[in-house]
Amino acid sequence: MSSKKYSIAIDLGTTTVAAALIDKKTNKVILEKSSTNLQYPDFGLDSIKRIQNGLDKQSVKKLQEKAFLTISNLLNYFIKELYIEPADIAEIALAGNTAMELAFCGKPLFELSIPPYRPAFDIIFPKKTSEIGLYMGTKNLTSNLNSADLTINILSDYSGNNNLSNDDGNKNSDSNKNSDGNSDKNSDKNSDNNNSKDTLNSDLFIFPILDGFVGGDTVSSIYYLDLLNRENPAFIADFGTNVEIAIGNKNKIFTTSAPAGPAFEGGNIKHGMLAQGSAISSIELKNGLFNFKTIDGSKIPEGICGSGIIDLMASLLREKIIDKNGRIMPQELIDSESYSVVNSGLNSEENEVVIYRNSKTDIRFYQEDVRQFQFAKSAVKSAVEILLNKYKIDINDDFNVYITGSFGNYIKNENIDIIDIFPFKNKKINYIFDSSLEGCKKYLITAHSIRTQDISKIMTISKNFPLSGSKLFEKLFIKNLLWE
Repeated sequence: MSSKKYSIAIDLGTTTVAAALIDKKTNKVILEKSSTNLQYPDFGLDSIKRIQNGLDKQSVKKLQEKAFLTISNLLNYFIKELYIEPADIAEIALAGNTAMELAFCGKPLFELSIPPYRPAFDIIFPKKTSEIGLYMGTKNLTSNLNSADLTINILSDYSGNNNLSNDDGNKNSDSNKNSDGNSDKNSDKNSDNNNSKDTLNSDLFIFPILDGFVGGDTVSSIYYLDLLNRENPAFIADFGTNVEIAIGNKNKIFTTSAPAGPAFEGGNIKHGMLAQGSAISSIELKNGLFNFKTIDGSKIPEGICGSGIIDLMASLLREKIIDKNGRIMPQELIDSESYSVVNSGLNSEENEVVIYRNSKTDIRFYQEDVRQFQFAKSAVKSAVEILLNKYKIDINDDFNVYITGSFGNYIKNENIDIIDIFPFKNKKINYIFDSSLEGCKKYLITAHSIRTQDISKIMTISKNFPLSGSKLFEKLFIKNLLWE
């Protein structure tokens, strides 16, 4: 009988990496942790920048090192909490977008930078962690990594879902929430582990890339939601720097990837930031005043993250501070008392929204920030329109809608229609925190023959529709810049 006791699920995201430790005996999630991907921000805020920074073997090696280091930090956390050894880990299942998975394997990304934006080679992923040199501990560190890389940045600590038969995506976890791993009783053990250089010799499954920018994370989400066994179609949008979209049932699955850019995660926004610290995560405009909450409960914000940006845009649209063209209106043209949050910009050229201001802090939302959001929402809406049309399903037909991603999970239901991000309206939205990670978990607790068959069927019945160079996408993109 094997002495290996655990499996590990990993969602390798462009901005955030999440991992879950599973007890093989009980098939229960024991611990979960997430961390900022250490490729961020030095190697770019989105997938396009990562590709540009990993075109050849030498440059992609740096991306690989950062991915290894991020994962190593998460795995070391599990070691410190439970006193497990690398030899105890039987299997790892990993999913990420196309660029993330290829970079993880050290494969150059040049082919993703030129039309038709897909790998020109047959992708054979490694079956063992030892094939690519994934380690736990400091052996991954290279001389060019700075000291900031050695500190794991924990963004969240959430429970996993083992109720994988739940059809509506709602998660009632049996797993346990954990502490932050800094207890005194573990300090001696932690010190020893920080100096370890143990290699992993675990089985490795990387979810296959479907096509182009639709990578293993989308396949994992499709697998988790069990689209291949559904009678009625289900729609899923995974919000990140790219928004991967899928719709399908047991007969056919269609996918695409919307080039939304980093605005949904706070990127390219003047005072945007990741969902951490004193970032505004929720905000409401009422009676001419902003009421907001920050991640850490601080009363003085440092910036605004993706969920806060969605709330803010919905409020500004409700109060008609932003018109249908995306213009921040001048005070004299705003009918409500909320006019007071608008200031004229320098030289009175463009207006701006004052979110918070005191003697030391000044958080604003600028006209260019609105434009960045417009570009992102239009890209998603246009992609969804095309995909639904290809699938020959009407926006009023009966289909389930799921939103996933660490950011997407925090979009309030009442804001979905107002921000005009989907062509359909008044649909019930089901939220899943991280369907890609959930798919990895499901894979690890499912019998080998069944999971192999399921993944194979997904790849067989799925068809991707790339948007690059599409005249229809360009036409819809311009149309959908406007708010209805």
